[in-house]
Amino acid sequence: MKKMLKMSRRERLYLIAGGAVLLFGVVVYPATKAAAAYRLEQTEMLEDEVALLEDFNGMLNDAGAIQLENEQLRDALRDAGDLLFPPIENPIMTQTMMIKLLNELGPDMGMDVSAGRSSIGAGANQMNLTVKGRGRYPEILKFLYRVETYRPLILINDISLVAPKPRKPSTKGKSSSKSKKAVGEKTKDPSMYFRMSIQINSRDKEDGE
Repeated sequence: MKKMLKMSRRERLYLIAGGAVLLFGVVVYPATKAAAAYRLEQTEMLEDEVALLEDFNGMLNDAGAIQLENEQLRDALRDAGDLLFPPIENPIMTQTMMIKLLNELGPDMGMDVSAGRSSIGAGANQMNLTVKGRGRYPEILKFLYRVETYRPLILINDISLVAPKPRKPSTKGKSSSKSKKAVGEKTKDPSMYFRMSIQINSRDKEDGE
């Protein structure tokens, strides 16, 4: 029995080597693989943090320039006070004021003024309005000229003109020469429908009137 259990030196070396390989395959290799994956994950997280920190430092470096630019823009707006409307304390009152102003610039044009789609809510310093009306072409040109030269500045974003469809001549009886002349004068300068969107900009509330 003792002779059967007795192993040579080479056999013992083989046995130890096999145990080492088994240990490496079952325990060491999976643990090393898991550790490598963990290190890779931590490295990626660290790189993300470093990139975020660099972006933050860049924002801090640019903060002074951004603040200076903001102050310069505010100064420019103060210098251009005649181009800006008073602060919008109440959007409804401002819209009512604009309706009155536009009717003064274009009287007898039956204008309908409403809030535009892109209007910004209360507390903003911008208002967009949609204006609809009707008038003869020369009257519309005069109205546009008054709007464009008005101070404070009224910006016209877009405008469209639509001529009414001509009426078919009546075939009942004969018309007099006077009525023909009147019809001819109307067709030379017909009324046109117009629609335009305008924008006004106001001073900040803190700037006062």
